[in-house]
Amino acid sequence: MKEYNMEHMDAAVPIFQRRVGPLGLDVPPAGEAEFDHLVEEYRAQLGAGQGPVHINCMIGMAECRAAILAARELGYGPLWVSWSCNEEGESATRVHMLAALFVAEGMGAAAFGLNCPKELALEQLEELSRYASVPLFYVVDGDVVTYPYVVQEKDPDVIPCATGTSPCFVTRTVDVGEELECTPKLLEDIIEAEDDPVGAVKISILEQDDVDIFAEHQYAVNKALCLWSDVPQLLEQALRYYQGRAFYDGTGDLDAEELRELSNRYGLIVL
Repeated sequence: MKEYNMEHMDAAVPIFQRRVGPLGLDVPPAGEAEFDHLVEEYRAQLGAGQGPVHINCMIGMAECRAAILAARELGYGPLWVSWSCNEEGESATRVHMLAALFVAEGMGAAAFGLNCPKELALEQLEELSRYASVPLFYVVDGDVVTYPYVVQEKDPDVIPCATGTSPCFVTRTVDVGEELECTPKLLEDIIEAEDDPVGAVKISILEQDDVDIFAEHQYAVNKALCLWSDVPQLLEQALRYYQGRAFYDGTGDLDAEELRELSNRYGLIVL
């Protein structure tokens, strides 16, 4: 196990070249913005440059993901991501901090933190430290304070995923149930699948129109999501618009390098 102590973490806090915060926008149905518009807004805020970035005081998953993608596309890094949360461990948009952690880690965040009073931050970070694999921190009066903890050994057969608001876990033998196609009935099918006694929902992306249908209804997924396609470009687009962290069950013909790239960029979990 790798141990992060206070000295190491203090030394690791970078001098941030950029800080970005919430835009006050969201994707449907909570808002009216297109996800690619959010990415472009953050690209414009960041501008050309390089070096560490603090993605600060996030409250919504779409904005957080858009900021991470924008920063990485522009070549910034490392990225430190922090969220505002309440006593329940949720943001103002009901995103659970464990889901926020899983998504940020998967998309390449170098550290994860909280924007809240110190006492609350310490309480929440203690819980997050059971699952985290990156340094943790909290922000008080604009100062970044590292949180010392020892990374706990994880069960390799229990894999963390996330919807757009909630954490979820799957095993390598998870039952994904009946595969859903992106028809005009996708929203109805997703809702019906939520009642099935299986561990995940599997949605196939077979053609370009499927990406648009999936993007419109992805918010309704409330359990672990298995995304499937045998076309890497289509799978990448679906992953871009999914506001959670999905997995791939390995039943397609995508090669290992393509899957590694998708995992690196979007946090795709490959079983």
